[in-house]
Amino acid sequence: MAVNSAQASAPQDFYVDNTKENSSGIAYTQSSGYFIVGTGSSHSIQFKTSSTSTVNATTNDNFAPGGFYTVFYTDNSGTASYQDDRTAPQGPDARVRFINLSSAMTASADFASTVGGKSTGIASNVAYQAATSYYELSAMATTFTFSATGSSTVLLNIPVTLLAGKIYTIFISGSTSATITYTLVAEN
Repeated sequence: MAVNSAQASAPQDFYVDNTKENSSGIAYTQSSGYFIVGTGSSHSIQFKTSSTSTVNATTNDNFAPGGFYTVFYTDNSGTASYQDDRTAPQGPDARVRFINLSSAMTASADFASTVGGKSTGIASNVAYQAATSYYELSAMATTFTFSATGSSTVLLNIPVTLLAGKIYTIFISGSTSATITYTLVAEN
């Protein structure tokens, strides 16, 4: 799957080994579906401005057989790749992971859940461009918070509705502290 997390970017086309994988430009906060890519040796990955030959980011990646991956186009014309864990949640739960892709927040960050006014830490000390493990949580409407590690000041409230049986990634993006935002991506 390819995701555009670069706030000021034009829609992007995603190429693997010089083959365009998406059918229409991927705008900021949008994602493609999953598609099949060969396994094994290193694959050339590129994000290009949609419908042009302008290469904005390029890297090489390896993909394990049978694995699921998400590749993000990030601020400053970069890329970040993560292996997705498609293990189904237990019972009526959902699974969620968090990724800090905000170039405005290069210090470590904390994620918490707020229920009934009470905040409970979920993941702490999440470095810039790092992904947390997946957390199994009750499927419901909830609000997560994003803050600098060790700070009680909430930088961003993240109100979402988690559905039973679903697997999600919540990524934080934004190139300035005033434009930090979140996007919820369903992986299944």
